[in-house]
Amino acid sequence: MSDIKTGFTGELEDKTTVAAQVKRATTAVQREAGAVVATAQDHRAATGSVLLLVGAAAFVAGYLLGSGERRETLASRIWR
Repeated sequence: MSDIKTGFTGELEDKTTVAAQVKRATTAVQREAGAVVATAQDHRAATGSVLLLVGAAAFVAGYLLGSGERRETLASRIWR
């Protein structure tokens, strides 16, 4: 502790409070989001391709999950 006090005339910022941690996390998320946006703007074709592939994969996964389990309803029992 004596090393910190030597030559220091200001107040130490308390980094253990929740507000300080939230502020640091918010700043980090904003910085990373800015980097993602800049990369997406620089590589538009690649970004479009990735979004298309993710959308197609999500559609196929949803379709397979939805059609995998078929529940028998009252209407399907009547019209058989």
